[in-house]
Amino acid sequence: MPEKTIVLEPHVNEQVLALTAEQVPKLIERASSDDIQAQCVLGVAYQRGTGVPRDDSQAIKWLTKAAVHGISWVQNLLGLLYWRDGKVSEDYSEALRWFHAAGEQHHPAAADHLGYMYLSGKGVAKDYSQAAHWYAIGAEESYAPAQNNLAQLYEHGIGVHKDYAVALNLYRQAAEKGLASAQNNLGAMYEAGLGVAKDCNEAVKWYRASAEQGEPVGQSNLAFMYAHGQGVQRDLREAAKLYARASESGYAPAQGRLAHLYETGQGVPLDYVLAYFWYARAVAGGHEASKQGMALLSQRMTSRQLQAARAPFPDREHSEERLGGVIVEKKLPAQQWPQK
Repeated sequence: MPEKTIVLEPHVNEQVLALTAEQVPKLIERASSDDIQAQCVLGVAYQRGTGVPRDDSQAIKWLTKAAVHGISWVQNLLGLLYWRDGKVSEDYSEALRWFHAAGEQHHPAAADHLGYMYLSGKGVAKDYSQAAHWYAIGAEESYAPAQNNLAQLYEHGIGVHKDYAVALNLYRQAAEKGLASAQNNLGAMYEAGLGVAKDCNEAVKWYRASAEQGEPVGQSNLAFMYAHGQGVQRDLREAAKLYARASESGYAPAQGRLAHLYETGQGVPLDYVLAYFWYARAVAGGHEASKQGMALLSQRMTSRQLQAARAPFPDREHSEERLGGVIVEKKLPAQQWPQK
């Protein structure tokens, strides 16, 4: 690769935001004449659709010209473009290539992305020790997602020796930076007493911090604490509200618990239609424990109730909830990967 060139990302972002359609022809002319700054601006503009129509192929074209000059943030962005395309194995190989180029320069997000690729085996052979290696590089740069992800490896002994104390410290660092997933995970460490004395009050503190950011796992875990009076006064109405918020985001375990509350009339009015509705959504989201609840409930329901519950959505008098994506129970996935 050519000698490394310094092009600052904030300066490029400012230029992209100010870009107008009238300026684009001149910008293309400069970029075509090997003006690296112009190549960066043009590539980012195409990637975002600012001043020009969004066009990933054009973004890749111009960013590649800049990336070969060793600009780590451009290399990371290029890796993301290939990852999000992800239509053929070559896309993942290119993503890996550019993430490696940036990660070797200790670009924290690129290192975090490499950790995920090695952890998941996408674009590269699965290698937990390499996942830990790259997450550690991101964590050393104080990058909160990498700290959270490395903490999960230490908590579960994946690619590293299990060490709850190290996991706790990493979760805390990321949580104090405001990362909702880490706040949830730190709360879970306090709830379970892993690496620290069990403390339900601290668990509630961190679950609440996560929940207030709209994290469905944090909302569901806080709801559990309210439902069982752990670290807070027992309040089934508040538990139901929190389970409902998490359910609206598509979190299957919360949907199952919300269904049970409707089935038993705890914290919400007794409503078999809504109970069945949420059990069905939980089952569709992979929550195995809801299968039995749904089956037993169906035996107590009238045919009319079952017909209403099996409709695409219940009548508006029953529910206004809508569903989103589903994530795993209790702890967040090791990597909050950007949506394609």
